[in-house]
Amino acid sequence: MSLSDKENTDFTFAVFGHYALNKRKRSLTFCGERVKVEPLIYDLLVYFIQHRDRVISRDELCREIWQQEFVDNNAINRAVSELRRSISKHKFEGEVIRTHYKKGYSFNLEVQLDPRPSLLKWLSKFFSQTLLNKGKLT
Repeated sequence: MSLSDKENTDFTFAVFGHYALNKRKRSLTFCGERVKVEPLIYDLLVYFIQHRDRVISRDELCREIWQQEFVDNNAINRAVSELRRSISKHKFEGEVIRTHYKKGYSFNLEVQLDPRPSLLKWLSKFFSQTLLNKGKLT
């Protein structure tokens, strides 16, 4: 995994539509209200968000989510359907999770990872304002 891949998948907080996912708290909220999802479905959602820029094969889901080489197709279908149901209650346009025939699945929502200003940006803005204020005082 390259550094850019690591930055793309390593996050604490993700926002898509009116949903917010907090990995540290293992929570999913919609407009501030907690959405109940079973742990496997939550892990599946996190994995889809982490790899939202590509198609994820069923084999990969078996290895990474179920941590097994073989998982019954019905189990995968049920988990993806449950995830779709959990998120699609709130009327997104288009498919939330797209099925790619004989290839796998992809997550099709715009996601913002850690959508708060970084410390560096904040410090830069703070010091710029401080210097401007000092210039005005003297």
